[in-house]
Amino acid sequence: MLISKQCKGTFEECVKKLSDLIRNSGAEIFCIVDHSNNAKKVGLSLEPTLVIYFGNPKVGTSVMMKNRSIAYELPLRILVWVSNGITMVGYKKPSEIAREYGIEADEVIKKMDAFMENIISDL
Repeated sequence: MLISKQCKGTFEECVKKLSDLIRNSGAEIFCIVDHSNNAKKVGLSLEPTLVIYFGNPKVGTSVMMKNRSIAYELPLRILVWVSNGITMVGYKKPSEIAREYGIEADEVIKKMDAFMENIISDL
């Protein structure tokens, strides 16, 4: 299930703040997929929508060592989108993703949950 929250500020401000929070935490942004820009390239219109893929390879690798299939879900990601003029962010809780792959919510997974919650709470 996607956990979502309304952001303060504009889409651009939210994306910048989120990117800064991720980088300042020591995590790495691996890529940003801008779905609205991709839609524009094919002549379609989509309100601002992008996904930021990020993580810490040391943490992600330790999780993948428990069940390599979870690599499909990594790196972590946060969706940022605008709906009716309201900027939103959304993510899936790492412990829920882990559970789908039969991985118990150990200390690493709990820290990943807290990390995501902390980032979102600052937006």
